[in-house]
Formats: sequence, structure tokens, C-alpha cells
Amino acid sequence: MDFTLVLHGAERGEKAALLLSPLRPTFKGPSSADITQNGSQFTLFLTAPLLAFCQMVGFSLSDSDMEVLNSAESILSTAFSKWEVILCKSPSLDLVWAQVLSDPFLRRLIVRFIFCRAVLSAIWPLEGSDQYLPLCLPQLPNSLSPKSDVVQSCVSQLADHLKVSNYFHFEDS
Repeated sequence: MDFTLVLHGAERGEKAALLLSPLRPTFKGPSSADITQNGSQFTLFLTAPLLAFCQMVGFSLSDSDMEVLNSAESILSTAFSKWEVILCKSPSLDLVWAQVLSDPFLRRLIVRFIFCRAVLSAIWPLEGSDQYLPLCLPQLPNSLSPKSDVVQSCVSQLADHLKVSNYFHFEDS
């Protein structure tokens, strides 16, 4: 991670935008810990956020009905749409991020990153848990930090909906 911090800010020309995976993965189930079989947890959050969330808490998708999953997808979709609006309207958004927001694919990656960071932050709320959290450089606006109400409410609502809220610990923002 020290190398990344040295790299960021030393670019020639335009600054780089970086989304960095956590130093250590967080798995709740012992079978999930095999990275060779399941791939990167961070990548799973960026490609299939609901599946990654379920894997984190040991929620079996096969045990649930389609209505529960559709509602969970709706919770995420609504939250992601709100976060996109907040990103686009944020006066404190770094120019590097502002330049990529017009691309729907990159915008989707950014909001999924926000979700990933919020989920991991709520599971690892303790001091010294930074090694379990993804990092982005430059920083995204505080309005979308893991401790912001708009972000915590999404994770909380999803956890309540799937009846796995016992895994999460939220701080007052």
C-alpha cells in the first residue's frame, strides 16, 4: 500500500484514479476463503454486489425465493441511483472522478466500490481494520463515506431485508 501512495500524486500529466482492493479479504464461511476457487472478493463486489454481500454473510441464494432476491436487487438499484446523483452533484468531487462519471460503466464501478467499502466497514468497525477495507485515490466525497447516512441506510436496509443484520455494526455519523 505504501507503494500505491507514492505512485498516486507522482503521475506525469493527468492524475490517476485508483480503486484498490483490501490487503486482506473478509470471509464469514470457511469454504469462501479459497481465492483460487472463488476469485477476489473485491472483484466480486464490483461485478455482482448482491452475490458478494450474500457470500460475506453466508446467506444462501438458493435458500431464498425470487421475491426476496428481487427486492434486494431493488434496494441496491435504488441506492446506487441515489449515489450516482450525489456523485454528479457533489461540489467536492475531485476532477479525476468527475471526468469518468460520464461513462456508465465506470460510474457503476464507483458506486459498487462505495457499496463494497460500506459493507466491509460495517462488518469491521474496529480500530486497525483498515487492512480489510478497499481504498480509493483520490478520496470520494464525504457525503458517500461508509459512515454517511445515505450509505449506511442502504447496507442496513439490505441486511434487515435478508435478516442478516447481526453481522453489521453501524456508527452514528
